[in-house]
Amino acid sequence: MVAISAASLRPVEFSDRAFLRQALVSHTDLQSCECAEANLFLWRDAYGEVFTPVDGRFWVLEKSSRMPHYPIGKPFSPRELYDLAKLAETWGFKPEFYDVPESYPAADGVRDFFDVICDEESRDYLYDLEQQSALTGPLLRKKRNLVRQFERNNPGWRLEAVRENNLSEVVSLAGTLNSRLKDCDFLDKESLAMAALPEYFGKLDMGGVILYAAGGVPAGFSIFSRMADGVTFDIHFEKADHEIKGAPQKLTSALAGHLLHLGGKFMNREQDMGEPGLVRAKKSLDPCAMVSRVLLTAKREVTP
Repeated sequence: MVAISAASLRPVEFSDRAFLRQALVSHTDLQSCECAEANLFLWRDAYGEVFTPVDGRFWVLEKSSRMPHYPIGKPFSPRELYDLAKLAETWGFKPEFYDVPESYPAADGVRDFFDVICDEESRDYLYDLEQQSALTGPLLRKKRNLVRQFERNNPGWRLEAVRENNLSEVVSLAGTLNSRLKDCDFLDKESLAMAALPEYFGKLDMGGVILYAAGGVPAGFSIFSRMADGVTFDIHFEKADHEIKGAPQKLTSALAGHLLHLGGKFMNREQDMGEPGLVRAKKSLDPCAMVSRVLLTAKREVTP
């Protein structure tokens, strides 16, 4: 393994994109939202994320939590990964790895070097786009009814693609809808991420939709990007006006139809962070799968 030092750690820049995309090609379990390239740029400042290249991998370390992420790229051997964990510890980070691919703990020798924990509260919710577009199945019956109410109450509603020339409307609507919510640490971090959106929206091939209710009133928006597997879209930001009945449900269904048109099969609506309201909302959409996130903690002592 090539020797690296803490001095090599730095924030990701757009010039690093080609290296990141190359690392993603050989990464496993690509549906984790932490491996959506746009998230690595948008949330960089909010979580104090820095990275360093290490033997062709893209290694992210999070300063706010002192947590190293599992390196993006071809898997390291357990011994190599353990040495990286101990190196990170000398830099003031935890001797752990976050967002470890679900398949990695089954590799030979992993449990000789690490304690393995499945973090149930940080799983991603994955949804089938065809199901979400058509709202099929008994669990989505109430959603279908709310969509019909929205369409009935809002003649002339429309869905428009987000472009760089109307992105300011998205940022403004996000501020308006967030102002109705109780202040919290996550909203502060999200505001930082949203502030980076105008810089990276066009550069990172991101997309989005705006839902308009009757009279051209903005009722919600969603911002997304295609993940490295080519068929999954990560939903980076989505907000709807809950005072307009059925707007959240119509936005999600219309978004799914839009993503199907772009050649998608799934959407990753990311984590619920253990927040009860988000847990209920995400489960009510009937996810087709959960993307598990594994945490590895280096053992204090291992056999040389």
